[in-house]
Amino acid sequence: MRQMEERIQRLEMMNDRSPRQRRPHHRYDSRSSHNYGGYDEEIKWRRHQHYEERRQNVAKPYFLFVKLPSFSGDSDPNVYLGWEAKLQQFFNVHEVQNDKKVRLSSLEFLDYAMQWRHKLVMDIELNKTSPVISWDDLKECMRARFVPPHYRKNLLLKLQRFHQGTLSVDAYFKELETLLTNINIHESEESKMARFVSGFKKEIQDVIKLHEYSSLENLVHLAIKAESQLSKKNSFKNSHNDGFYHTS
Repeated sequence: MRQMEERIQRLEMMNDRSPRQRRPHHRYDSRSSHNYGGYDEEIKWRRHQHYEERRQNVAKPYFLFVKLPSFSGDSDPNVYLGWEAKLQQFFNVHEVQNDKKVRLSSLEFLDYAMQWRHKLVMDIELNKTSPVISWDDLKECMRARFVPPHYRKNLLLKLQRFHQGTLSVDAYFKELETLLTNINIHESEESKMARFVSGFKKEIQDVIKLHEYSSLENLVHLAIKAESQLSKKNSFKNSHNDGFYHTS
């Protein structure tokens, strides 16, 4: 305790000195620490603070150097929806904050999309349009412009009639997910599982009903496994029948 008090007194005395009376600044190292007492502790503290400031205030996040997908205002709705899906994936992977998504998404607007964005900003300034604050707001405005209403109606009709048919379980699931994303339907996981099962082939449905599943991912893996087992069973049955008729 006494040594610590003496170090504090030394440090206070050094701070009370005029600039000319203060000792010249020395770079801290292990050789000079025993000469300056509490001075080396102050240097350590300042270095720690400097490190924390640099760590917390990074000048340029690394994701700004990643090439973002561009959009030129194509009239094909699939082009826009593909661009939107790529940006959404980019935001999820890099954990982009909500207040930066709108600015980042506008960086790669080209040709007509750039003009449309400029008009949107002017309409907001003139109070003709509600402010676009979030990424969801911008998606809503862009879908209203670049995705015609009949496109969504056609997708809804396709979704209602959509079944596995000749598709594999994996292909059926991917196309169903794409449909739900393009229509912008936000269903609960239970609703998605019910929709997914209802479109299966009857033989796969019969296998699924005998098992339990707690998530959509589990259901997909279970359906793929059932499909594989049924395929092997049918292949064995066909080869057995061919051998029987050949022997006869």
